[in-house]
Amino acid sequence: MLGYTPYHMFEVITNGVPHLQLFEEAIRCKYSGTEKPYGKAEFDKWLANYDAVVEIPQFFIEEFIEFYPNAKFILVERDVDAWERSLNNTVKAVMQACRSFPMNLSQYVDHFISGFVALHITFEDVMFHNKGMEGGMEEAKRDSIADGEKAKRLAPKGQLLACTLEGGFGWEEICPFLEKDIPETPYPRGNAPAEFEAFWDGVGADN
Repeated sequence: MLGYTPYHMFEVITNGVPHLQLFEEAIRCKYSGTEKPYGKAEFDKWLANYDAVVEIPQFFIEEFIEFYPNAKFILVERDVDAWERSLNNTVKAVMQACRSFPMNLSQYVDHFISGFVALHITFEDVMFHNKGMEGGMEEAKRDSIADGEKAKRLAPKGQLLACTLEGGFGWEEICPFLEKDIPETPYPRGNAPAEFEAFWDGVGADN
């Protein structure tokens, strides 16, 4: 709506196996300690068709700030207990499905399911310190707070807008920062858990 071509998890899924594998590889290479992390050339190739990146930078804060010093960054912080409830209402079921029948078996014969499962298991292991969502949730909540502080510390002066989801987040906050006119259309808001469930049902139906 603001004229950008955004990239977030929806594009990862709909672009299929190559993007599932790229995202999983990028996370694994950074956090496993056994492979060379992605450099600017790898990120440029992966994200070449997009000029706004959502969600993905939370795993690569240092890289995005270093590799794209002229970019503007928007940090949306939220109450960590509300964040936990959001995860439980959305990705928890996906992560459980990836480790359960039939996906844990169909991944061996379906390339899309294989990439999908590998990415989400890597998500879970990294975010929750190889302890699963329940066992690693408190550490993940501390990481979320620390990551916000890291972004504010490292981003170039004047190039980061910090908002809170509970305090208000919409056109009035982001458009002046991005030097964009405020659209006449209201800022899109919806029932995120319901929308996620519908999208997840669609993934299952398509694959």
